[in-house]
Amino acid sequence: TKLLCDLLIREGFNLVYGGGNKGLMGIIADRFLLAGSRVIGVRPKMLIENEEAHTNINQLIEVDTMQERKLKLFELSDLFIALPGGIGTLDEIIEMFTLYKIGFTKKKSGVLNTDGFYSNLIGQLEKMTSFGFLKKSEKEGLRIADNPRELLKLLNLLDNNDDSKSEIDKIAFIEIQNGKILVSKSFGKTKYYIPGGKREENETDEDALVREVQEELSVNIKPNTINYFGTFIAQADGKKPGLDVRMTCYEAKYSNELKASNEIEKLDWFDYSQIDLVAEVDKKIFKFLKLNKRIN
Repeated sequence: TKLLCDLLIREGFNLVYGGGNKGLMGIIADRFLLAGSRVIGVRPKMLIENEEAHTNINQLIEVDTMQERKLKLFELSDLFIALPGGIGTLDEIIEMFTLYKIGFTKKKSGVLNTDGFYSNLIGQLEKMTSFGFLKKSEKEGLRIADNPRELLKLLNLLDNNDDSKSEIDKIAFIEIQNGKILVSKSFGKTKYYIPGGKREENETDEDALVREVQEELSVNIKPNTINYFGTFIAQADGKKPGLDVRMTCYEAKYSNELKASNEIEKLDWFDYSQIDLVAEVDKKIFKFLKLNKRIN
């Protein structure tokens, strides 16, 4: 779930959902909010009264009935993705898929089949096809995949070779002490970088941050202290023109003592006067920190 959210956020999507703050709905909403994305909830008044609505989202739209909610969700959304859920989730995704199948909309629908949760649904769709109630081409209109990357590829939101995109996706760790920010320099490099690196396959932002920080700085991030700091984009150093790096930054507390690992030549603490020693994307972070009086 977290990886799916991270990928959608990276592609610039906001969230429209049922407006709750519990369970999977609450986790997803908080994930988008943490990244600075816009979150809109659509909730019947009866559920607002009887169940807890999320109070920190950007907008909560009240409607009278569940039918009105589905209509509003349809109007506000560009695509629909079902995660494991109850009968209401199944009702909503099937209706959106049906509207696509009959040509009422071009908005696509997808299902994340986490741990085989929707395998029986896949079987039912195949049975409908074998009995002639659903054409094979129509069945394939509901994109279903076991992992987030594959699902987004089926929805044409990621290239089949995601690495070929004109952007490098990286995670960075922001650590500031006494008006200076922690930087590192790898062996063979001339520029200093804010610690971090690329995520591995199917890693969430938190997973990548914890792993990279442990590998580079020899400390253990405390996951419940991770806070989103910001996202910065600039030309990637040493790469062909037009290839950007997107740096998603987090702050967090950690245990143990900061120490350069075998892959890091040197750790240092920089203030704004040393901005010319860092990579282009890091310069943007330095400027942001200086503007907000976080570094000297």
